[in-house]
Order: sequence, then C-alpha cells, then structure tokens
Amino acid sequence: MASIYIGINRGQNSAGPEVCLEGSSTQSTDIELRIDTGKGTLRSEAKELTDNILRYLLDGRSAFFPE
Repeated sequence: MASIYIGINRGQNSAGPEVCLEGSSTQSTDIELRIDTGKGTLRSEAKELTDNILRYLLDGRSAFFPE
C-alpha cells in the first residue's frame, strides 16, 4: 500500500496552501490526511470524501474536541 500524507500545523490556518507539508510518510503535523494512492482515488473523490469528514467534525458528534 502506497500512501501520501498531507498535513498542516496549528497557527498556519490563515496562510495559503503552500504551507501544507506532503510526503510518503507522516510529517508529524497537527492535522494530517492520508490518502491510499494504490486505490486509484480521483481528485474529485478525495474532495468529496474530505468534505464529508469536515461535515462530521463540524456537526458536533465528535466528542474529542474540548469546546
């Protein structure tokens, strides 16, 4: 299984996408997205799935946030 990791650290949320780190292993960033590149995922599918994850995080069902 080949993967790509894309991540960003806290405090960089107002910067542009150029601050995101990308690599074939974890970048030890605060928030990371791992995509299994061996499954032929399309860019449009990655966007749709990532949007769904964001909706999950924002709708309040996640109990791991301190807010």
